[in-house]
Amino acid sequence: MPVNQLVDRDKRLYILNVIELLAAIFRGPDSSGWTMLSEKAVPELAARPPKTTGHLTAHIEKLQAAILPMSDSPEIIEDVQSEYVRLFVAGRGGVVAPLYESCYEGDTPAVMGDAALAMQHRLSEAGLEVDLPSNEPPDHLSLELEYLYHLLAHGWAEDRSDLEAQGRVFAGDMLAWVRRFDARLADGHPHAVFAAATRCMVAVLETVRT
Repeated sequence: MPVNQLVDRDKRLYILNVIELLAAIFRGPDSSGWTMLSEKAVPELAARPPKTTGHLTAHIEKLQAAILPMSDSPEIIEDVQSEYVRLFVAGRGGVVAPLYESCYEGDTPAVMGDAALAMQHRLSEAGLEVDLPSNEPPDHLSLELEYLYHLLAHGWAEDRSDLEAQGRVFAGDMLAWVRRFDARLADGHPHAVFAAATRCMVAVLETVRT
């Protein structure tokens, strides 16, 4: 295989692994999940970055620095789990940064808006099932990341330029609301893990879009 094809393959695999990692983080792992992320998933990604993923690699390194203390501290894991609830589920004074695209639409955003209906249609067209509790709207951040993973993984593995193109367009669509999500999150003084993960998400969406 030519060197340029090997580089391209490694970069694609790295991008897919980053997307998969972020989907897991924003799904809200249990304690064993956080342990796996801190001891295995993030260090492995940080240890083998392709040379062509510069700014994305830098964000993965920041995420590793933020998540590393969790590897031998159940107390820190509990703190991060509590922080997940405060930021994304039920904080005092309201949720800091909802995990649903609909909550960033227009002047009067609400859960299950047009973005949720559009996402439900995309999932149905792709034959994908919602891997979240039954009452979760389909425009949950983790589910959108999983859909992006689906488009890119199949597009690249099957040499489907149409799916790859859909993935790039969808990454651009995600980027618009994820940037607003990032701003809301920053105002809530988040734990370093979630701040780093969000910046990493912006970076990977920028990488895919281009």
